[in-house]
Amino acid sequence: MSNDLNDEHGKPSDGMCCLCTYEDISEEAGNYVEYQSYPSMKWSPALFEREIVESLVNSQFEKYVETVKKSDCQAELRRLLDQGPPIYVSDKVALPLPEGDEYVMKLWFAHDGKERSAKLKGALEGKERDNLWNELKLYLIKDEEDPEE
Repeated sequence: MSNDLNDEHGKPSDGMCCLCTYEDISEEAGNYVEYQSYPSMKWSPALFEREIVESLVNSQFEKYVETVKKSDCQAELRRLLDQGPPIYVSDKVALPLPEGDEYVMKLWFAHDGKERSAKLKGALEGKERDNLWNELKLYLIKDEEDPEE
């Protein structure tokens, strides 16, 4: 009895290329990625190659925190803080969520045939995430005269 995870995964389409690097995505290159979204548990092809997806996983959380701390635009801060610190990798273009899905939960890399968590490096959950979120909210400037600024 085979437990080969490749059975439920697809292959890159002919002519598929990364929307970031414009490199070909192919079996030969070993850079094809699929992502599973929650709650549908549907697998979809990523539109970025493996190196870019890995880079997002390794940098998105830290980039979010740095952006909040360095932003001088209150509108940007409100948008970032409304969503809270990210937990899972996301990209609206390369990892679009099917209607009704909330987040990317797993990644599958064709080069090794293994599934892995889509949780961001350094991401916090539960009470730790709430504490960070509250700390970051302190970067917002409350202005009673002009609530839009």
